[in-house]
Amino acid sequence: MDIEISCPISITLDVIELDEHIPSMKFNVSILVKKFGYSTEVNSQLWVECQCFDEFINSIRQDNTAVLKDINGFFELLLNPAQGWLEWSCAKEDLDGYITLAKGREKLTDESKYALYRAFNDYPKWW
Repeated sequence: MDIEISCPISITLDVIELDEHIPSMKFNVSILVKKFGYSTEVNSQLWVECQCFDEFINSIRQDNTAVLKDINGFFELLLNPAQGWLEWSCAKEDLDGYITLAKGREKLTDESKYALYRAFNDYPKWW
C-alpha cells in the first residue's frame, strides 16, 4: 500500500503506473466509509499530476485549504481546516455519458489532518 489513511475514513491510494511525459501517477483508489449502520465502498483508478500532489501537501503544511484532484476531474479530496472538515468525491462516467457519484464530508481534527499530511508527505517522490 502506497498511501493509507484510516481516520476519519479509510482511503488507500496504490500507485500502479507512472508517466514521466506529464509527471503524473495512476492510482487504484479505495474509499471505505462505515458508520451508523451505513457503509459505502468506492474503488476506481485515476491519474494525479505530481504538481497537484505537491501543492496538496504544501497547502496542508501551511494550514490552508488543500485539494487533491485527478486529471479528469472525477476525484477530489479536500481538506478545509477553517471549516474543520474533509470532503471527498469520486465519480465515474460510462460510455453513454451517465455518471455515478459518491461523496461525503467528515470531521477533520488536528490529529486526522496531521495523519493525512504524514501519509502523503512520506510517499517517496520520483519527480
